[in-house]
Amino acid sequence: MGATVTATPTPPAAPRATATPGDRWLLVALCVGLALLMARAHVENVDHPRLQKKLALHEAVLENRAPDPYQYKLWTISWAVEGVARATGLARDTLYGWNGFLSLLALLAAHARWLSRYAAPRDVLLGTLLLAALAHGLFLDYYHHPYDLWGVAGFCLLLAAVADGAGLAVRCGLGLAVGLVWEKHALVPAIWGLHALAAGRPFLRLLAPGAAFLASCLVVPVTLRLALGTDRPLVDETPLAAQEWGKVLAHQLPYVLPFAVLLGAAWRRVPRLVRLSWLYVPVLYGLYAASEFILHELRSFWAFAPVFTATTVAWARALPADAVPHGGPEPRAGGGR
Repeated sequence: MGATVTATPTPPAAPRATATPGDRWLLVALCVGLALLMARAHVENVDHPRLQKKLALHEAVLENRAPDPYQYKLWTISWAVEGVARATGLARDTLYGWNGFLSLLALLAAHARWLSRYAAPRDVLLGTLLLAALAHGLFLDYYHHPYDLWGVAGFCLLLAAVADGAGLAVRCGLGLAVGLVWEKHALVPAIWGLHALAAGRPFLRLLAPGAAFLASCLVVPVTLRLALGTDRPLVDETPLAAQEWGKVLAHQLPYVLPFAVLLGAAWRRVPRLVRLSWLYVPVLYGLYAASEFILHELRSFWAFAPVFTATTVAWARALPADAVPHGGPEPRAGGGR
């Protein structure tokens, strides 16, 4: 008689958890408190010492003479701040301080939304605290541009939409909105496509919605660039041979390596979408190196942070890789269309 083959049982999905009103209010209080704390620290330690440089860059953007890529990335926020300043008479440095607080609050809320797709409410608190801890390192030495944190908040909402199986209209709407302040979200359509393929969607049926999703992420950044003109100097040209490699390693290794080890150790527990989002690490490093941008500035790699926190929360909960998300039914990776 042949040997009997026993199938390996699928690990049970983690039990669903519903946020209580107390959990929600605790998360709101935590996000507001952390946003106030981090905004004040950033303004006092980083923004104010470089205030004149920030205001000079603000004026350069308004006059369409800022270098590439600042002219395009700063355009939306700079004109929003300028519009409010002219309408209210408030000082521009005050408005930039408020922008910092509001963008941090938006990031913490959007990040909590992203984590809640796979984590129980109190585990979302763990991820929120981890994000705040990472921000301490990401804030060191240099100020953040006013678009940075809005872009990461939008990125978190896009990832949450993919996890939820949101329809094409929702994904494209978010892609357009995030494009006003960021362009790094343009990799999310590729992650969505890989996620959908892994879920069994036919490749050919993904081409049209994938192209539309990608176009929504690119149309605003490309339009801004063409409308404002491309004949301007680059803000930075640092070829690989001129990179400060000691500084690159000293800054990047403590940021990335612990979470890469965690991913390797807990690979089967980490949800597929989170694993796919790790594509941001090699892709962003490759693009920055090819563009001859400085590699040691951690603020340029904020997109990693929501991926790292989701990896950590999944590991901490021993969550099966294909567990049903806590935010709703199993996502339709194709997004309905």
